[in-house]
Amino acid sequence: MKSIKSSGSAVCPDGCEPFDAEFWTLIGADEDESLKQALLGGELNLVRCPECGKFFYHDRDIIYFDPPAQLLAFVAPNAGKKDFDKVKAKMQADFKLLKENLASLNIDYAPFYLRTLEELKAMLDYEAKISEQSEVIAAFAAQRGFKLAPLRRADARANGWPFYIPVAGADYNKEAVLKASKEVLAQNPDMGLLAAFIKGISAGEPLPPRI
Repeated sequence: MKSIKSSGSAVCPDGCEPFDAEFWTLIGADEDESLKQALLGGELNLVRCPECGKFFYHDRDIIYFDPPAQLLAFVAPNAGKKDFDKVKAKMQADFKLLKENLASLNIDYAPFYLRTLEELKAMLDYEAKISEQSEVIAAFAAQRGFKLAPLRRADARANGWPFYIPVAGADYNKEAVLKASKEVLAQNPDMGLLAAFIKGISAGEPLPPRI
């Protein structure tokens, strides 16, 4: 999905005259990696006052959308704690409209409603952690000759599980998954996401559907 840039008046926190500035209102992360990196680097919507030279964030509502990752977030930096419930209701209405207009993307997962870009950055850092651990799992699974079962990203993220899990044999069932997962975890006990998955499935949680 293409990113969208808008323009509007920006007000310097030092009391200078307002000036026109450009800012991003929708980040299509699957199409523009540079904007994602700008967000992670703290540079997104950072503007400079032409009068005093001060840099500051032009805080406007932002939609972050990454369809392949099943990740959608609405961010309202200007909403205070008291006003957030009202703003969240508007964001929920925006989500309904977005879902209807982009029916082809089949958005069948819940979005996140956030107060700050820092919260969004923390979410993306967590996303990177899941991806890194998932790649390690894939490498160890390949060494053991196990297959990989990819999970729905939204489900894995919500449960604190890896994006894919190892499977011993051709059949995708609890026994085959637990056997492979335990062997892979034994090779690298630091894989907390896989440990959480094993704990949940061993405790009786249903085996999640694979993609």
